[in-house]
Amino acid sequence: MKDLLNYYYYIITDRINMLNHNYYFTYLNNNFCLYRYENNLNTLEEIFNLNTYMLYNNYKINRIILNREGKIATFYNNNYYVLVLLQYNNKNFITLKDIIQFNQKLVNINLLNRTNWFLLWSNKIDNIEYSIKHLMHKYKLIYNSIYYYIGLTENALTYLKLININNKNISISHKRVSAFCTLSEFYNPLNLIIDFRIRDLAEYIKAAFFEKRMTVLDIINYLKRIKMQDEDYVYFYIRMLYPSYYFDLYDLVILEKIKEEKILNITLYQEDYEYLLYEIYLLIRSHINIVGIEWINKKFAN
Repeated sequence: MKDLLNYYYYIITDRINMLNHNYYFTYLNNNFCLYRYENNLNTLEEIFNLNTYMLYNNYKINRIILNREGKIATFYNNNYYVLVLLQYNNKNFITLKDIIQFNQKLVNINLLNRTNWFLLWSNKIDNIEYSIKHLMHKYKLIYNSIYYYIGLTENALTYLKLININNKNISISHKRVSAFCTLSEFYNPLNLIIDFRIRDLAEYIKAAFFEKRMTVLDIINYLKRIKMQDEDYVYFYIRMLYPSYYFDLYDLVILEKIKEEKILNITLYQEDYEYLLYEIYLLIRSHINIVGIEWINKKFAN
């Protein structure tokens, strides 16, 4: 890795720390990370352009560094790497306040747009339904639970069909925000997309619930303290319906990066999550007239 840094970035350093396939080091009193990039290479230019836009407009974000050939990614030992200057290198975990502040600025730029939830989620379950037929004998836990989460996704898709609300509250967001995400990772430009501004809030709350960082009561009390616009309430509820927490683990299992038993961290607490969805529905209904998911409402209504 020293050879890569020396040749492609003119950086000479003796102390490099590896963590999760990424390489951290300090050079000329600046902190850097050489991230191993495993996503779609076709989106790298959009990622770089979004990073440039954010830096120009004084967003808090870490900076992508081009290599000596003017390229975003460097190929080395059969992997691609992207060098990032860690202008914000705080190891503290993010809070809900960090998320709200990050998503306050609305944008209208045609980069990394992920607002077509209907298409994205429809394609997701189509791909899963095709694959699961070939995996049913290998992954019993997945096979016994996957159709429940496909059904939950179909509930979210039905909701998207029925609503007639034009949500223009679009902001720079994250692919995912874990409840144990550090501020350094939160400002990682490789994790950014464009989506409805409630995406990060919903994804953080889902993660915090299953990672035991927030209880149902914690979540409801927090949501009572903040004010959303009507369209944000509706899209927040839809985003909470979509089981990204399950599909993320599903993908990792299929790629053989984690053991299938990790799925139990989700499935064992799904009824508790249904109750959270019910409580969120009641809260949102106090602000805007929405239709809930009938089978969830019947299950928990007194």
